[in-house]
Amino acid sequence: MPNETGDTQVAADSDHAAPETGPLEDLNRLQRELRHLLHDQLQLAALEVRLAAHNLLSMVAAAVSIGVLLLLVWTGLIGAIGMSLIEVGLKPALTLLVLAALTAGLAALLMVYIRRTSRTMGLPATLRALKPAAPGNNPGEES
Repeated sequence: MPNETGDTQVAADSDHAAPETGPLEDLNRLQRELRHLLHDQLQLAALEVRLAAHNLLSMVAAAVSIGVLLLLVWTGLIGAIGMSLIEVGLKPALTLLVLAALTAGLAALLMVYIRRTSRTMGLPATLRALKPAAPGNNPGEES
């Protein structure tokens, strides 16, 4: 309680000091805090995985839609080429054969591209790096 002169009474140090805790209690508190922190981190990771899965499904749905639209564009393009070939005097049966050959040729080119590209998907440089060197081929070894 303040004095009439305006002086305030000084509180004893023991009133404001933190309660004494033992090392075992500190370790238990640290363990609880770490458990809560781990729980929060795992919960955040689960939410991010859920969001990533939702985005992946959306992208797959968009890719399928793009594929269908491209198929329709290809059909329209082939139809327009076929009509043009018929207008210049080519018989309809021969026109269909030409268009089928054009489609098969494009498919063959894409197949060659896929085969060439797939060779690098086996991680050849990594496999070479992981293979043990043949005896006598190690540059650091002396014979």
